[in-house]
Amino acid sequence: MPGSEILESIVPRSIIIGNSILDKIPQIIKSLRFKPKVMVFTGPKTRHIIGNDVFSILEKGNISFDSLIIEEASIEAANTYQDSVNDNGSNLIICAGGGRVIEIGKFCSFKANQKTELISVPTTASHDGIASPFIFLNDPTEKYIGESRPPVAIIADIDKIIQHPDLPRYLAAGVGDTVGKMTAIWDWRYAHRIKSVKFSRFVGGVLQSADSLFQNQVSEALVDQENAIKVVLKALLIAGVLMGTSNDIRVGYGSEHLFSQALHSETPNKDILHGERVALGTILMAKLQGQDYQQIIKILDSAGCPTCIDDLEDEIEPEAVIRALQRAHEVDSIYTILGETGLSKKAAETLAIQTNVIS
Repeated sequence: MPGSEILESIVPRSIIIGNSILDKIPQIIKSLRFKPKVMVFTGPKTRHIIGNDVFSILEKGNISFDSLIIEEASIEAANTYQDSVNDNGSNLIICAGGGRVIEIGKFCSFKANQKTELISVPTTASHDGIASPFIFLNDPTEKYIGESRPPVAIIADIDKIIQHPDLPRYLAAGVGDTVGKMTAIWDWRYAHRIKSVKFSRFVGGVLQSADSLFQNQVSEALVDQENAIKVVLKALLIAGVLMGTSNDIRVGYGSEHLFSQALHSETPNKDILHGERVALGTILMAKLQGQDYQQIIKILDSAGCPTCIDDLEDEIEPEAVIRALQRAHEVDSIYTILGETGLSKKAAETLAIQTNVIS
């Protein structure tokens, strides 16, 4: 029928959020339609939060596995890890850890010689990569690598996430990544209107409804840590799943992410989380788009997420923000509010000052 929309969905089979649910892993593995050869990815720190528990549960379930400690997320390191997956013949990777572990897992799944599925077992609620099929690695900046399959299952154990030693900061970063969808969806519609980029009205509508619900819930939810984790997790999972549903990175990737990557390039050795950079980018781009950036600042403030460079853990110079704004349009070929020529130095400086991102 004319005007009808066809969606080719690529989504997880199982998403489980709750307390003490790691013991669901063997059940999920046994439900897969192939004989699994398992490799568990975890990190030096997250091994003690969740990795050792996953090892124990697999052993109790009589599921043999190999393990790999993920220490860095550069492309060079990722290729080395991927060689281990190929040499081992693994066809199922369990990622028990944070963003670095999960992104490396997706990369290895994407590059493996054999079809390799992924189970995501996150230790933070800080970004939508826990559910999305898109891969970003730090080499030397946060670089978009490509598209893998999304996790076949996501198991988010609240009891483990709450154990993260820097939980408030990572949870606030998750709020930052979530509010970024407000500018990303605007950019996607804008690219559809200006450049005739394919746009899913269904996905766009669902994402906007989810964002509205998140904005109404987040401030109250943040009063209780466990409830806050659930609200932020659900928002991130919805965004990640919708990326797979639409098979389009623009669901959660717009001018705010281009700025985030440009800022990372300008400050590669600074301790700034992905969601913190996205939060700053969202404020800047919302102002540029004519959205209510002050409301975004209120949401971020309520979560304790940085809204200006003075709030960051590491000090950065205002010039780094200005250069990042000037260069953001060059980061990727997607069309956004930044256009094809980007911002002049004067326009970038004015925007950063007007939004109080720099003073």
